[in-house]
Amino acid sequence: AGGDRARVAVYAATRASLYVAPSRLEVLLRGVLATAVPAKVTSRKEAARLAATRLPAPAAAALLADAYDAPGQHHDVQAACVAFATGLLGRESAWELLSAAARGRRELRWAVLRTRPLDLPEPHRARYARLVRDVCDTDDPEVARAGHTALAVWSPWAPDAAAVLVAAATDLDNRASWHSAADALIDLMAAAPGGMPEDNPLAWVLAALAAADAHPHTPDAEPDRDRPARRRIGRITARLAQHSRMRPGTMRPVATAAGELLAGYEPFVADAAHVLVNAIDLDAEPGELTAALGRLARLHATRPSLAARTADTLHGRLRTAARPGRSEALLRAARELGDDGALASGLFAVTLTGVGGARAEWAEPWRTRLRALRHHRHPDVRDAALLLATAQE
Repeated sequence: AGGDRARVAVYAATRASLYVAPSRLEVLLRGVLATAVPAKVTSRKEAARLAATRLPAPAAAALLADAYDAPGQHHDVQAACVAFATGLLGRESAWELLSAAARGRRELRWAVLRTRPLDLPEPHRARYARLVRDVCDTDDPEVARAGHTALAVWSPWAPDAAAVLVAAATDLDNRASWHSAADALIDLMAAAPGGMPEDNPLAWVLAALAAADAHPHTPDAEPDRDRPARRRIGRITARLAQHSRMRPGTMRPVATAAGELLAGYEPFVADAAHVLVNAIDLDAEPGELTAALGRLARLHATRPSLAARTADTLHGRLRTAARPGRSEALLRAARELGDDGALASGLFAVTLTGVGGARAEWAEPWRTRLRALRHHRHPDVRDAALLLATAQE
């Protein structure tokens, strides 16, 4: 196992092991895996594989545990022992090996994370999920990021997964891995949406960060930090807006709940509006779409610049290749929003009229709407409506 021909011999050993009694094979493999005996890393890794696949489970688990704990054992061999131990979870020694790896050096933690829930029988998943949670408790930012992502996948079997991710995302001293914790929490919520905002872990994060931003001693325009909690909310809302467009079925309820929560914090109304305009179901029934746009418009009562930006975002969503929004729904919303008289409602009505009118080749109902908007009581709405043209000279 340690000579120049080890690379060739190790592959022959797989076939030869079929003809060796397990008791004899165990002795031979133990000799290869012992650190006191010179052997190449490749040989030892293959010996670990053979132990897991050729020996009875009790002997295999014990041998892998001994090989893992052997003084001076190469970390690649230890990682191989971790990988093969997942097939021996009926033995407590395999769990002890995996538990040590989950708290061990980087390579071993990575090895623990390579196992996915469907790789294991259902009875073992909850206990393995606790190992994934343990991997996340590290100062290594790369391992923490991978651990957070994996923990979201394992969350159905890890009741405290959300608490771990919330703690990491709201810890303002953690500048290395809070991004991955927040992203993983969004994925976790998308996988199991529901519940009132106060029961929503993402709401806990947003509320905690909003409170932190309001603290009188929060860093403000400092050389090394600038409103860290606000930056985190901005990152989270940007991700929610993006995901609610890409995965509306799962993300829209999550994003809507987050937007409605942030709307209650005056400094974060702009973030709320950005999330909500991207989360609105533009294919909804006429009444539902009109009501959603009306609620969104009311957030802009004293924010004319934000109203223009939100109207631009709405326009961009309506102009995508999917052409969302049914004509009758857009027309009703345009009529009711235009009649409201407020700036934001009027700008939204102009946006809907421009898109719906162009799609309908400016049929009479849309031209009627356009004329009405050109007489809106707010000059910015009138100007926006006058920029639209039903025909070119």
